[in-house]
Amino acid sequence: MADKKCVKWNGNAGIEEAASAREELLAAFEEAKEVELDISEVDDIDVSAIQIILACFKEAKKRNIPFSIAGKIPDAIEEFCRSCGVSLSEFNNVNKMSEVKNA
Repeated sequence: MADKKCVKWNGNAGIEEAASAREELLAAFEEAKEVELDISEVDDIDVSAIQIILACFKEAKKRNIPFSIAGKIPDAIEEFCRSCGVSLSEFNNVNKMSEVKNA
């Protein structure tokens, strides 16, 4: 089992990609002790992708596996997520590193 697996999404993260995105992330939980999701190159996201991300946080907690968002979250993606009542920034490794440096 790998120590860490990073799943990278790019382009559109929507209903059309939801099934394969979900399967890829669930496979990552089987393959590694820690999972990251990189959405730094996602151009568009919809509610189905947000639901998958939130379900992954729940799955990670159930399995006691660290799960986080890696890389910079595009401003438009974070803005859309916030309009849906979710802030992915609080789960972002980049933000957590800067919080530690600023402490």
